[in-house]
Amino acid sequence: MQTIAEFMSTDHRACDEAFANAEQAVLASNWSDAETAFNKFRTGLARHFRIEEEQLFPALVSAGGPGGPVQMMRMEHAQMNTLVEQMATTLTNRDAQGYGGLSETLLIVMQQHNLKEEQILYPIADNVLAAQREALLGRMQMV
Repeated sequence: MQTIAEFMSTDHRACDEAFANAEQAVLASNWSDAETAFNKFRTGLARHFRIEEEQLFPALVSAGGPGGPVQMMRMEHAQMNTLVEQMATTLTNRDAQGYGGLSETLLIVMQQHNLKEEQILYPIADNVLAAQREALLGRMQMV
C-alpha cells in the first residue's frame, strides 16, 4: 500500500518538473511553451495545496498530530502563492529577468518547504493516520 509520504512526494516531483519546464521555456524566450508549462505548474501546485489543506492537514490535526508545523506549512503555502501570482504577471509582461528572479526565490522556498514536509510532516502523518491512511489517500486522489 502506498504511503502518504510516497503519494505527496510524487506530487512534489510532478510540480517540480512543470516548474523547471516553465523556467527553461522562459530562458529560451519561448513564451507560448512558457505559458503552457507555467499554467501546468500553477494548476498542479494549487491542487497539491488543496490536497494538503482540505484533506491531509485537517485529518492530521484532528487525529492529534502537530498543529504548529501544519500552521507553518499553511503560511508557506500563502507565501508561495504570492510568488506564483507575481510570476504570472511577469510572464504576461514577457519579463524574463523578473520571472527569473522570482523563480529563484520560489525554488528556494519550495525546496525548503518540500524537505520539511517529506522528512518530517509526511512521516508523522503516516504514523498518526495509519488506521485511516487508505481512506485518506482515496480522498486525496479525488482532489
